[in-house]
Amino acid sequence: MNELTAVVLETETALPMDLVGWGVLLVSLAVTIAWMTHLYR
Repeated sequence: MNELTAVVLETETALPMDLVGWGVLLVSLAVTIAWMTHLYR
């Protein structure tokens, strides 16, 4: 029972962090693309 709750807690805490990581990655990528297009315009 305790092992099951530990696994569930691990997956639940891993999901938001994964989303945050992807969000940061996409935002930084968008900023880089916008900066490149502004620079070479």
